[in-house]
Amino acid sequence: MHAADDRVADTGPVRRNCSPGGVALIVFALAFAIGAAVVVWDHLARRHHEQVFAHLASHNAEVVLTVDERFRAYRMLLRGGQAFLRAGDEVDLAAWRTYLQRLTFQEDYPGVQGIGFTQWILPGQLEAHTRAMRALGNAEYRVWPEGPRRFLSSIVVLEPADWRNVRAIGFDMYSEPVRRDAMNRAVLSGEAALTGKTTLVQETETDVQAGVLLYMPVFGDGMPIATEAERWIALRGWVYMPFRMARLMQHMLQQHPEQIRMQVFDRVESPESLLYDSHPGLSAAGTGLVSTGSAILGGVEWIVRLEALPAFEADPDVRQAEFVSVVLVGILLVLTALFFSITRERATQLARTSESLRRSEAKYSALVNLAHDGIAATDADFRLTFVNPGFVQLVGLDEAKLLGRALDELWGEGGSESRERILAHLGKGESKRYELRMTRGDGATLTVLASLAPLTDGWGRMKGVIALLSDISERKEAEQRIAHMATHDILTGAVNRLMFGELLAYSLAQARRAGHEFALLFIDLDHFKQVNDELGHHAGDLLLCEAVRRMQGSIRSSDTLGRRGGDEFVVLLPEIGSAKDAETVAEKIRAAIERPFMLEGREACVSSSIGIALYPEDGKDEDELMCRADAAMYRAKLSGRNRACRVC
Repeated sequence: MHAADDRVADTGPVRRNCSPGGVALIVFALAFAIGAAVVVWDHLARRHHEQVFAHLASHNAEVVLTVDERFRAYRMLLRGGQAFLRAGDEVDLAAWRTYLQRLTFQEDYPGVQGIGFTQWILPGQLEAHTRAMRALGNAEYRVWPEGPRRFLSSIVVLEPADWRNVRAIGFDMYSEPVRRDAMNRAVLSGEAALTGKTTLVQETETDVQAGVLLYMPVFGDGMPIATEAERWIALRGWVYMPFRMARLMQHMLQQHPEQIRMQVFDRVESPESLLYDSHPGLSAAGTGLVSTGSAILGGVEWIVRLEALPAFEADPDVRQAEFVSVVLVGILLVLTALFFSITRERATQLARTSESLRRSEAKYSALVNLAHDGIAATDADFRLTFVNPGFVQLVGLDEAKLLGRALDELWGEGGSESRERILAHLGKGESKRYELRMTRGDGATLTVLASLAPLTDGWGRMKGVIALLSDISERKEAEQRIAHMATHDILTGAVNRLMFGELLAYSLAQARRAGHEFALLFIDLDHFKQVNDELGHHAGDLLLCEAVRRMQGSIRSSDTLGRRGGDEFVVLLPEIGSAKDAETVAEKIRAAIERPFMLEGREACVSSSIGIALYPEDGKDEDELMCRADAAMYRAKLSGRNRACRVC
């Protein structure tokens, strides 16, 4: 009771004798602390918003790249069909249907509704065309819709011939304005042309999806096509692909996160031009964060709009908030100590404040000592005066060997700017961040992120430096793995389609500049499907990996092996002396693949069909060379497999 009475008696006079100036100081301190907290939290909120938007924009760029890469592959597939159909004077529909049935395009290019050929019918040829098609076995064949038109077209082949695609046989696509526009652009440019938004004739009354079609013109072999008039005279039809948009996008973007709504528009953002919506019927319940990108596909711009849904929001940066809170509490304690220093109970309040400061210092010391990152302080000459345990563990040296040593000696010469430049920047009050390579005391090499901030005295003069070192070695290794995965096939390690295309374009530019030849080999493994069916897909994967190792051992270090998909590979020989060099390499590969494969104790045998294309003899651009090599490979298969051929 007496102790309690004494405490009450001690605090009473303080309240009675508190001056107006002291009250004003308390109000000012509280207002300052609250204002500082509001400013800091607002800054953190903006920073968090920027990070989320940057993540969303990065995902948008990845989606646009994926869409563009996939349509490059579709265009290449149509190029192969164009080259096949131009091989003769007349279009051989039976051979074309057989060619499509042997392709594994639905496995290698999921999302494609089909590949077909629509024939160009000149005025007065309709009856003869109908008789010819019925003579091929389709007794009910007719061109539709009926009605007088000057020019006609008709879908004569569309594989796979499932129930949806059979509905389209005989349809005159040239009669529909959206399709006609793309077909005209394809003829005028000689390149692939994409339609705008339309509805495929394959659609039924249920699950109706927006559709687009990709056309590639087919001209008569050897006929001139330099002018617009010559192209229309030489035109035989179009090889084309129809796409149902929802099915296409779902296969193209299998890893698309559910917390992002993706919409694809045809040229303009409007409900009428909407091609695809990952969350159809979803009301406006997003976060307001939207990223928009675009891709030009076959002469048509697609707008990709990504909207972050509420689940996309990341957690707040709690560590920064705690740090700011500690700083604000420290400021409030200093102001409180100043207030109590002018009261009658100065000594008592100073003692209490000192105890609080001691507790704060102990807490700060515990946080610094327990931190995994390295924290250090230096004097004005950049020599270490303090290191925490995390710093000692990071550099692998005892504390006694570190104190008094210059900080920049730890990362050696060439690690960053010179010591003089670093101190000059810090002396101006500027913080610095460096990514450095550091050798630990045990000889291990680390990649660290060094953050330096000036430590000043009461007059603003720099008296030292605070350094924070974070080990980012694992992050850098992860970045390197990601970079490798972006350019190489995950299963086999061979160069992927996108990277191979860039290397082929570079070799083409070098060959044009230097005037030398190079070769492109197109390799398809024979009987690989039989291995998958009999031994299982795991055995098939093992065979592909071993086949890549054998092919790598058959080419030079300057040559490049790439995987196109499935059991198809391509080899780039960037410089050869003659066609004999390419044939020699092809024979090495053929012989290496022909040897039996041992797959977990079971023997499997495959062979290879290899197509050879030479620059500039067989083609003068990437597409033409790839098409010629593909056609040569197909010729090797038709000639009995297990051989290398060139297109004659």
